[in-house]
Amino acid sequence: MLNPAARLLWRGRNAAQLELGTRAVTIDGVEPAALARLVPTSRTPHLDTSMTALDDGTIDVLSDAGYVWTRRERLDDPRLHPPAPRLAGELAALSARRGEGAAEVLAARRLKTVGIHGTGRAAAHIAALVAAAGVGRVYVVDTGDVHLHQATPGGLTPEDEGRRFAAAAATAVWRAAPEADTTPLPMGERPDLVVMAFDEPIDSDQRAALHARGCTHLAVRLAADHGVIGPLVIPAVTSCLACADLHRGDRDPAWRALAVQLTVPRRHGPMSEVSLAAVVAGVAALQVVAYLDGEQPATIEGTLEMHLPDWRIRRRSWPRHPDCDCSHW
Repeated sequence: MLNPAARLLWRGRNAAQLELGTRAVTIDGVEPAALARLVPTSRTPHLDTSMTALDDGTIDVLSDAGYVWTRRERLDDPRLHPPAPRLAGELAALSARRGEGAAEVLAARRLKTVGIHGTGRAAAHIAALVAAAGVGRVYVVDTGDVHLHQATPGGLTPEDEGRRFAAAAATAVWRAAPEADTTPLPMGERPDLVVMAFDEPIDSDQRAALHARGCTHLAVRLAADHGVIGPLVIPAVTSCLACADLHRGDRDPAWRALAVQLTVPRRHGPMSEVSLAAVVAGVAALQVVAYLDGEQPATIEGTLEMHLPDWRIRRRSWPRHPDCDCSHW
């Protein structure tokens, strides 16, 4: 049958075009009825490939590219029918990039664990998005209380004010992914990725602790008029947050003194625009899922930054600093 994320368009009497994401393929010399039967209906939800007039070679090419789902044994594969029915759309969309490998990618996400540290405005929203993408275990670690300015659509709500941040964030995750596990890992176990979602500079002791444990981590920060995602740090493999600080120190001799002062929490907490917070959370979730799926996120040795009123997201490189000892951890 036609991938639900694909579109069937007619170019002529015997010519059709299949579109999937930004990709498209044209098919010439085929009877309209043959392709029309690829579109599932309530009466014929699955197609027996013997019903089509497409040759096996064409079927294989379209199947490998994700345009169609074929072969009875593959349609019956439980990986094509995720335990959470809401993930059917995720599977179809993922196949636009991964073809038939989409099922394996989505199945692997269910075995991954992501920990969210910090009470940044985007923290709970990132957790909810990552869980909604099919990651099996997503938990938030923080001992603070929810403040009203931390509420954002898709994350914490105004009704969460006064609740413990971790508990309110778990509720946000369950709203998006009722089957998700929000239980923190036992002491000594390491998640696949840690998101450091603070709206203040990350404490150097926390950074050092993540390196010492070998935890891959992604920094996410919101400010009044900008948001920054990254870098994504793979200890002993990529540049780290200390590298970025050393680069800043090279450009500004006063940076070390400024960095210490910036770690002092503000009395009323940092503020940010809600739409900017939503964009930052979405981009951060994309980077998290890309890493878990085995891709190369743009935040490796770099940051993705959005500075209002500019609508563009720009990437800034942060290579290893020669004076940093992060490669020796």
